[in-house]
Amino acid sequence: MLRNTYGESCISKTRAYEWYKAFKEGREVVVDLPRSGRLSTATTKENIDKIKKLVLENRRMSLRELASEVNISFKSVHNILIDILGMKRVAARLVPKELNFVQRAQRKHVAEDMVSRASTDPTFMKRIITGDETWVYEYDMQTSQQSSEWRLENEPKH
Repeated sequence: MLRNTYGESCISKTRAYEWYKAFKEGREVVVDLPRSGRLSTATTKENIDKIKKLVLENRRMSLRELASEVNISFKSVHNILIDILGMKRVAARLVPKELNFVQRAQRKHVAEDMVSRASTDPTFMKRIITGDETWVYEYDMQTSQQSSEWRLENEPKH
């Protein structure tokens, strides 16, 4: 009956009966009463600031890494990032490749080898086959999860 009159934004029939019972038993205010149970110790201002600082320094940190760094639970870190800071994990479309030392040395060696071959063999450059559709790497590429980053909701994409 209430929903027919006031629409979807109105409380449910069950909730109306619960409130009726509570006020009949002497409740006088609609604000939440104190609840029993353990208080949250992980979502402190200090932990929120630490997590925000860590994420802004390195947006690719995983929830597990953040939980380990701040010494709170995985779920608490998740709640802080999503609910309190309003961040979300987004897949980076173009991820600059961060090569390690061995990969850089390998690329340098291959480039130097190609330059020396090109200078000694005039037909060498004609025998190189190139293409723009397939990339072949001699090392493991990052997964989409590894390349994803934490972003604030109002933050523009790069």
